[in-house]
Amino acid sequence: MNFRVKSSLLFLLLMLGVGTANAQLSIDGRRPVYDPLTNTYLLTVPQSAFGQDYHASVEIDDSVKMVFIGNRQVKTVVDLPLVDGEVSYPIFVSHGGSIVESRLRFTYLPIVELTGQFNNEYSLGQVKVTLPDEHASQDYQARIKWAGGTTTHDRIHKHNFHIKFVDENGEKMDVSFFGLRKDNHWRLDAGIVDMLRFRNKAAHGLWADFGTQCYYADKQPNARSYSRGQHVEMFLNGVYMGFFDMAEFLDRKQMKLKKYDDATGQFHGLMWKGKDATDQTLFIKPTTVNNTQDNWGGFDLMYPDFDEVSPTDYSVLANAVKFVANSDSATFESQVGDFFDLPVLVDYYVFIHTLFALDNVSKNIIWGCYDSAVDKKLTLSVWDLEATVGQHWYDGEGFYHAPEIQPEVDFEQENLRFSIMWRNRLFMRLKSMPSFLDRAKERYWELRNTVLHPDSLIERYAAIYNNLEATGALARETERWSGDNDIAYRELDFPGEFAYACDWIQRRIKYLDENTFAIPCLYGDVNGDGVVGIMDITAMVDYLLSGNGPINRRNADLVTDGNVDIADLTGLVDLLLTEW
Repeated sequence: MNFRVKSSLLFLLLMLGVGTANAQLSIDGRRPVYDPLTNTYLLTVPQSAFGQDYHASVEIDDSVKMVFIGNRQVKTVVDLPLVDGEVSYPIFVSHGGSIVESRLRFTYLPIVELTGQFNNEYSLGQVKVTLPDEHASQDYQARIKWAGGTTTHDRIHKHNFHIKFVDENGEKMDVSFFGLRKDNHWRLDAGIVDMLRFRNKAAHGLWADFGTQCYYADKQPNARSYSRGQHVEMFLNGVYMGFFDMAEFLDRKQMKLKKYDDATGQFHGLMWKGKDATDQTLFIKPTTVNNTQDNWGGFDLMYPDFDEVSPTDYSVLANAVKFVANSDSATFESQVGDFFDLPVLVDYYVFIHTLFALDNVSKNIIWGCYDSAVDKKLTLSVWDLEATVGQHWYDGEGFYHAPEIQPEVDFEQENLRFSIMWRNRLFMRLKSMPSFLDRAKERYWELRNTVLHPDSLIERYAAIYNNLEATGALARETERWSGDNDIAYRELDFPGEFAYACDWIQRRIKYLDENTFAIPCLYGDVNGDGVVGIMDITAMVDYLLSGNGPINRRNADLVTDGNVDIADLTGLVDLLLTEW
């Protein structure tokens, strides 16, 4: 272990006799968690305690005779001169005539402990959650299983988990964490194939900031097409497993779809997820519907739950596939807005091109219909975005940082290895519509000055990276998982991978600017009417005075610095005076 040791520090943790069972001890009500693989304890403390002295009360198990830090005995309080993610402290515990030594590490992330035997079927287990700003852990019962596709195999070491909390009677129990929604269903995302481990989390945050709401937002303003979460450090059956994103599950309640009517048997809200790349998930051709199964054409049924409502109803989804596959051009252009939430699809088109989202063209798209009894239109939600920003879904030779996923590659290139975007008939037909493609380009340039500015994108990833680095989680993840077969025996190199991602983003935006979303720029045409004149000065002044307004920001940025300000107004005036 490459941990800096502060021998002058204090702290304790104990082991009973010379075995591996640790006695109970708490600091400010929080119990350090022991990891036998590294002979260390991990304690979560408030983030405000990092980088400075930390004074804490201590409670020690009665079976322990003495606890020492250096030559000083610890009884009821400790005063730590420094805590941070790089420090570890020696702990000496006297018990039964022997002295046991271990080390103590610190984090300001929550700690989640799972206890039980888990696989692809739900089984009862225990969940303990220790928050850095609370003085006690919370214990829960839950039904738990492995989650995801590739992570549900026995050969995998770091699994994703579904957690469904239950009360003492086994009935579902809603729980809220981290200020997020109150619900019984949560997910622990391991980021297993991602050599950066947080591409999925960053991408969900980006989609959340795109801003376009679903077509039924007037009825459900709190509907979300993404999940939110919090990084935690996780232990499984007493062994440290690294950091995970503990996130909301993207379900009917997250999308705010209307509930199935049990009394009348009437279908309302419907929800499916693309699981496999098929002719149906790619909207190439329809196939016969079987409402007595929980999967049709590569789409997994998500709502209503098949165990509760069977047979189900695939007609809305099947009719959409049939429409895209078989309608003539005139019919498609005139009616596609009746089948799909076009503003959201415009955003998604921009989104997956920006991130080069390999695994989100047919698979990992969640389709939802708000109320099929009233409106059969489909909108979408994002899911499982690990294979983005230059990351493949496999880390073996020929896949990791492959040439085909570099930023200067056309995401729609026909027969491109890895990307099947060119086979998605829905998006290829939409792209053939000038109105859709023009709107996609306009939307890209609207976002280009905000969330899709390369500096903004890099700051998004850097904020997550810096947080995980500061709390020590990156170092612990590296120590735990480097060289594991989950990542094709590669070494985790977070600084190198982060530098790669930042460079990839810079180059990707440049490529999109000049290729995929390139549009002619008429500098000075602020109001976008195709002419540079006095009305553009009026539009620019109105915008500068109000801070908003219907301007073409790209045309208005005459000094090409990414901003629209007084310098651009001066440039516009000079341009018009020169022409006159």
